[in-house]
Amino acid sequence: MGDLKPINTNKAVSTQTITLTAVPENFAAAQEHVRSFLDSASCSMRTLFELDMVVEEVFINVASYAYPDSTGMVSLDLTLDEEQNFLCLTFRDSGIPYDPLRKQSPDLSAPAEKRPIGGLGIFLVQKYSDSLSYEYADGENRLTIGKKLD
Repeated sequence: MGDLKPINTNKAVSTQTITLTAVPENFAAAQEHVRSFLDSASCSMRTLFELDMVVEEVFINVASYAYPDSTGMVSLDLTLDEEQNFLCLTFRDSGIPYDPLRKQSPDLSAPAEKRPIGGLGIFLVQKYSDSLSYEYADGENRLTIGKKLD
């Protein structure tokens, strides 16, 4: 994946943050928040579907693995550069440090029954994103996903 596209700070930029309890059933609320945030943006149904998949995969992974002994929070920072029609989503959690971008891509040439369980989620996130970056800073996992809207 390429570097993140810089947000043009001199033009129309919208930002919003939502923080939810990191439990699997809250992924739909995160998806709805992203869709609501994009109401004014020009965005195809295909792009909305891809964003739904990205939000679901990342949110469920955080909810399932970041806090093994407790329940924590996950924040989703949204930034929309309206001039370039580019969305940045940053998922933040204070769970176990984990860089999903270091995970090896699944072998899609192998029959489904021969593949190990897991790994398709981050593969889909990579497929549906235009840019991805991860960092662990200030006690937080930060996964930033860039998406060109069409």
